[in-house]
Amino acid sequence: MNELSGTSILATIEEICSFGTRWMGGEGAEKTRDYVVSRFRNVGLAAELQPFPYLHYQPISALLTIGEKSLPCQPIALAPSTAKPLDAPLVYGGQCTKGDLGKLKISGVDLRDTIVLSENLRSFVAYPEVEAAGAAGFISLTTLPDNTIRCGCARLDGKVGAIPAVAVGGVDARDLVGRLAAGEPLRASIQTQGRIEERTGHNVIGRRPGASSPKLLITAHYDCFWNGVMAMDNCAGVAAVLALSGVLPSSLRNVTEFVVFGGEELGCWGSSGYVQDRRESLGHLRAIVNLDTFGSNRSKLEIGATRDLEEMCRRVVKEREVAVECWNIPPRPASDHQRFIEQGVSAVWLANCGTDPRYHTPLDVPAEMSPENLEVVATLAYTFATGLVESC
Repeated sequence: MNELSGTSILATIEEICSFGTRWMGGEGAEKTRDYVVSRFRNVGLAAELQPFPYLHYQPISALLTIGEKSLPCQPIALAPSTAKPLDAPLVYGGQCTKGDLGKLKISGVDLRDTIVLSENLRSFVAYPEVEAAGAAGFISLTTLPDNTIRCGCARLDGKVGAIPAVAVGGVDARDLVGRLAAGEPLRASIQTQGRIEERTGHNVIGRRPGASSPKLLITAHYDCFWNGVMAMDNCAGVAAVLALSGVLPSSLRNVTEFVVFGGEELGCWGSSGYVQDRRESLGHLRAIVNLDTFGSNRSKLEIGATRDLEEMCRRVVKEREVAVECWNIPPRPASDHQRFIEQGVSAVWLANCGTDPRYHTPLDVPAEMSPENLEVVATLAYTFATGLVESC
């Protein structure tokens, strides 16, 4: 199975990254979609473009001012534009979990009419909590040693955020946190502009011509943020799906659909569209194996599984002597598998449990990928797929 070798998968990653950023609605996303169609057809699969509606976000501008100093920043996708500058005091919220914000409230900190700083790697986890706590604004802090900025989305539930939000780089983030920790009162001014509109995107579905309803889905998302090529998130998943589409035994390919979703970064719109369109056939599915964010030279392995698949996953891992950094039973609700779980479909998610802070930054490039880590995930996905179909 040379197609599942790490070097072969990395070569595909490099090719996809050459298309540029794959932000939904952009040229790179369209080139990637067409590339997937071509690759599916090259291995004898019929390729279908499945339309789905989504909320498109086009970043226009972002300005963050602390006192007289303007800091480099990026807007947070699906956060609202400002009609006028938002000026408010800063409060450090840590990871901005419900517990973190609750502790601030208990200590006497009133978050209303403040701008909250969050060090959570995933803005879509922290932003809704900050919004619910009554804050006026949100700043996502990148934790990298330099001033690289991590982009993010306000929410993954298909809704537009209610408070303005930006992201800043690591150097500026540490300066702000340090000054607040030293007791210096800080105020910030946020101005953001972005265009939000309804559009139509497309998933790519590969299946054997004439095949009946699938028993297994092997999936990944092809879109990424506008600030880089994102080899780990998620060229790696797309490349692995393409590799698996060519090496699964004929008997498995007859009952498997290979699906590459769009619109994941904006709220899993592609998988939502698939579920809506194929709702009547979901009952035939044994499971979905979702591949999203893995394979870098800093990535550790995360396996998320619904409870009914936990024993199988742990048995395979033990037999193959694979090191797993973290198990999530059930999987974190942070990628396309979640839309299927909500409909009662079993799922496995292979990811990296947030172990690489270059996620959603321009530093997520092919040169930082690990052929060994890529091969581990692709081989595990192959083994899981084989076991799931055989158990039907």
